[in-house]
Amino acid sequence: MKNHILFASSIAFLSFLAGCGGSSKATVSAENLEIPTNMPPICRDIDFVAQPDMREMCGVRVSHSKAYKNIPQQRYLIKPAETSIVKTNGKLELRLQNALPLYLTGPIVDELQFNQDKRLEKIRNSYDYHEIYTKNSGRIRIFKMGIPTDEGNIYNFCYNIPEKKGNARTRSVAMGSKIEEMSCEDFDRLVAENTKKK
Repeated sequence: MKNHILFASSIAFLSFLAGCGGSSKATVSAENLEIPTNMPPICRDIDFVAQPDMREMCGVRVSHSKAYKNIPQQRYLIKPAETSIVKTNGKLELRLQNALPLYLTGPIVDELQFNQDKRLEKIRNSYDYHEIYTKNSGRIRIFKMGIPTDEGNIYNFCYNIPEKKGNARTRSVAMGSKIEEMSCEDFDRLVAENTKKK
């Protein structure tokens, strides 16, 4: 009889251990994934929670600490190509190709979501680019970007792209163009004046 009780107790204990072991292998949440911000295009539309076999190929790792909250998170815009917004340490960076990052400030910081579902959803922004030639043959390149948020608001950001200084050799080794923020009032005025001249 004692042997039967010991056997039953052993089975119960092993079942308990198995249950504990099973819980440690639970599905990894999207927030626990370290997803690189420089992934190749083929990896950008992959749901790494649903397709864990693709993680290694795309450089995605599982974070085992609470530090994952400070891991950069990224969402792509529809235009221009390769433009994205990266959230890291509670700050937003607008990243354009071949340019230094631009910080986005204001209410937009709290109105864009970066969970796994939103990562796979491109931000449908507007992009208004103009090249204006002045009387002294100078060129002004400016653009306005309207960024919609998950709260339903749209925020406009305006920028000037300065002409690169130096000769062709020194320009080619530059790590990225420095884009300057400008007021959208100045942007609208310059575009309106240029349109009138035409």
